[in-house]
Amino acid sequence: MKIAVVLAALLSGLLAVAPQAQARASPTTRAPAGTEVLPETTTETQGPPTVEVFTFNVCGNLCRHGEVALTAKHIAGQIRRRETSVAMLQELCYSQYLGIRRLLVKRGYSAVFARATTGGQCDNDDRRHGRGFGVAIVARGTLYGKVVRRLPSPHPGRQEPRVALGARLRVAGRPILVVTTHTAPSGPNLALQLATVQRWLEPIAAGRPVILGGDLNSPPDSLDLVPFATMFQEADGRAEPLPTFIPKWIKIDYLFGSRGFLTPRSATTACGDLSDHCLYVGSFAIPDQVGLTP
Repeated sequence: MKIAVVLAALLSGLLAVAPQAQARASPTTRAPAGTEVLPETTTETQGPPTVEVFTFNVCGNLCRHGEVALTAKHIAGQIRRRETSVAMLQELCYSQYLGIRRLLVKRGYSAVFARATTGGQCDNDDRRHGRGFGVAIVARGTLYGKVVRRLPSPHPGRQEPRVALGARLRVAGRPILVVTTHTAPSGPNLALQLATVQRWLEPIAAGRPVILGGDLNSPPDSLDLVPFATMFQEADGRAEPLPTFIPKWIKIDYLFGSRGFLTPRSATTACGDLSDHCLYVGSFAIPDQVGLTP
């Protein structure tokens, strides 16, 4: 009788332990040390991949007088803190570009620069790298296929040379063409330069993702921007444009994403005393139907 009772107790204990042993052995509840176990529904509720971007006229010559260390630290810090996919920079001294690139290259970023002209104060701080002055693109990941296009300035006057800089980048496996420019401040050269950029990008934007960002020196109601509205969607929707130029408190900086390939999600600005422009920040979603083809 006692033996039967002991056997029954042991059998009961084994049955109680068995489900716990099965639970510990289940692959859905085990993970290597340091690995976070995510709910099974996580991948099903994720939205489309996004591109986090900003454009910023640094005013590196006139406002910063060519200063490198603080300028580069501030911009590199903004890129990292905002987890930026692509940053487009204008009015940047070459020495400042090198400083930004040096701070970010070991953190997985790449960068390209296009010289438009020379900045009279661009060698005030760093005399080793000359007075190159232009635009740059900084991106998380590898930029490739750099292209530089000179913009026309046939009409006389005190017009500095202008360029448009482009490069390709893969975001979530999808190739995106990123372009930045800084057009003439006003007059007939401005209209010609905007038309040149529009003609270049129109056939490309019709078939793949393109991001255009920069200082276009044009208010949102400018007729010169109408063709861009047919090709692109602006990050802030243009319904209530965000001011980006501090002295006049108007919008002249833009972030465009090609229609059908990039969907605006958000836009904001950050203004300070580093430049006479605000940092203009936007986010675009890449719809699922946008393919992974090169």
